[in-house]
Amino acid sequence: MMTERESVRLLCKSIISRLENQKVISFAARLRQVIADEVFHLIGPVVLTDQDLRERALARIGASVEALKDSQFSESDQFKAARAIVRASFGDDELNGFYFQKPVKYVANSIASYFMRSSHIDDVYEADDEVEQKIVEVIKKFDPKQVH
Repeated sequence: MMTERESVRLLCKSIISRLENQKVISFAARLRQVIADEVFHLIGPVVLTDQDLRERALARIGASVEALKDSQFSESDQFKAARAIVRASFGDDELNGFYFQKPVKYVANSIASYFMRSSHIDDVYEADDEVEQKIVEVIKKFDPKQVH
């Protein structure tokens, strides 16, 4: 069974593959995994999953579990409330089960900048804003439930 963090890795691989297939970027095939790992390390910290949200919500209520003994709220109720607060903090930056701590446009800009400066990328054939737009399109279309 795939973990949710692995689905973020698959998103990174998908971005690279789609851009390569669309002839937006070129690189030596032997560097594909290195590039995917670097993109993951770049965006992994700002792309959260349901699993990450659960961990954050549990951390948020963890300190107050003792207080539950004297209240009418169950741990489950408090978890649901904490998760709703964490989830709401992302606003429109949720796509297909991924929660972006920064706007998707910022994530695309970070990846495009990486492509421009990376010694692993041989060439970028389009302007920065076009590369960013194509990355946003891949992110919006990516559905981790459809990946096997």
